[in-house]
Amino acid sequence: PPKLRSSRPQLRRPPHSPRTFAMKFVAGVIALGVCGGAAFEPCKVQDAFDIMMCKSHMCTACSLEWCMTACQELQEKNPECACAEWPAGQTSYSAGDFKGKGKVGDSGDYSK
Repeated sequence: PPKLRSSRPQLRRPPHSPRTFAMKFVAGVIALGVCGGAAFEPCKVQDAFDIMMCKSHMCTACSLEWCMTACQELQEKNPECACAEWPAGQTSYSAGDFKGKGKVGDSGDYSK
């Protein structure tokens, strides 16, 4: 059977210009940078660090001064370690928003 031709003219896409490609490439690189294109890299003792820091009640939900101090000491002993769950750019326990942050020390009634 003969092929039926459409009454619409066929539009051909022009080839992509180098300028268009360059703009898309730059936009992609910027998007990767903004979205945190760097992948999480575990440290040498990541399994133990995950147990003691990332998944422990002490460092995720406890608001006692002892907990915060212990977690900060743990981070000082393992400065190259981070939790995979931490937001991009957070490189230490103290840099994040942990449970009791700002409630102990130079805050409250005793700060005056």
